[in-house]
Amino acid sequence: MVLYVVQYIVTHNACEDNDNTEVNYVSMTKKTQEELDRWSKEVKRGAVTLAILALLSRRKAYGYEAVKLLDEKMSFLALEQGTVYPLLRRLEKRELLKSEWDYEDPTKPKKYYTVTDEGLKAVGAMTQTWNVLSREMREVVMEVE
Repeated sequence: MVLYVVQYIVTHNACEDNDNTEVNYVSMTKKTQEELDRWSKEVKRGAVTLAILALLSRRKAYGYEAVKLLDEKMSFLALEQGTVYPLLRRLEKRELLKSEWDYEDPTKPKKYYTVTDEGLKAVGAMTQTWNVLSREMREVVMEVE
């Protein structure tokens, strides 16, 4: 049986506190590692949507700028432009974001995104849901520890 050694930094963002917990070396089988990878991908997918909407509710940004700003705050997400641009287009199509082109530098136009009124409602509801989920998951996980 092949064992994998993994080191993760798990970051919780509950309602009022930040708790950075380092989870040291955990040995696991390939099958367990694959399950962890699938689960992590699903968690990140939902988190990225909320993170993008939250960021753009506070300031306008173009795609590359949004990736860099979120990477600074949430390295756990390991964002790539290939992930963010399709998400920005989907959120714009769903009318949660709007965009406008900036041609200040005509050789490098930038498409800036901002949150719409519907997007603000969505980010508010998503944030409430995230906070409840975080709090309740923390309670459940603490029982396991």
